[in-house]
Amino acid sequence: MNEQLTAAAREVINRYALSSLEDVMALIPRYMCHVLQESDQFETYPPNVVKLKFDPSQWEACIQRYEHYRDVVIPAISPLDYLNAMLDEGPRLPCFCSEMANVAGVLVSQLLGQKVYAVRNIFVNYLYLPQRWHCINALIQDNRIRYFDASAYAQVLDKKRRKIVEPSQLPGFNAADIDETFIHSDRWLQSEPFARRIELVSGELLDNYYPSPVHDKPVDEFQRVYG
Repeated sequence: MNEQLTAAAREVINRYALSSLEDVMALIPRYMCHVLQESDQFETYPPNVVKLKFDPSQWEACIQRYEHYRDVVIPAISPLDYLNAMLDEGPRLPCFCSEMANVAGVLVSQLLGQKVYAVRNIFVNYLYLPQRWHCINALIQDNRIRYFDASAYAQVLDKKRRKIVEPSQLPGFNAADIDETFIHSDRWLQSEPFARRIELVSGELLDNYYPSPVHDKPVDEFQRVYG
């Protein structure tokens, strides 16, 4: 992380008197809006929802709007932009889980003075995910991997009841310390070009997909480290 980013993170921590990981997670959605967790905010409905919610005459325009946010608007917003929005108390900025994990990683690593990881391109059991598209954070605590997810703040999937609920309504779910039953499954990690493994070794989170083994992906495509 560069000095400008860490300085902004420390200023955010001081401005809002953040003292815990939970404080960070409560702050982030005040200035960052996940465009699928809250599609109504920016009218960013994914194509499968558009075709259920809107008249066919509106499909093309609605899908183009979503794709514009996905491909143009959100990629142009940097982690520093999100931190500055917090400092300026500006309007909420659109994002996906990857952007929330970046900002959470920066803030929590500066707050706790330890490494924080982003575990990227995974499948989790508490969201509807056709593919391994999700991104969460992790840190090492009490000799274990503690997973947390700042982007799971508005709605999650209750698989047993087959319905979308608020996170507080999903029994046993804590977005700040996610039980492994809500994460681990046969689908959660990649298997190609070889089996992906994430494990705790000598106090570090080791991911054999870091650096990326996929030749046309960035080296940090599957894992990022903050702090």
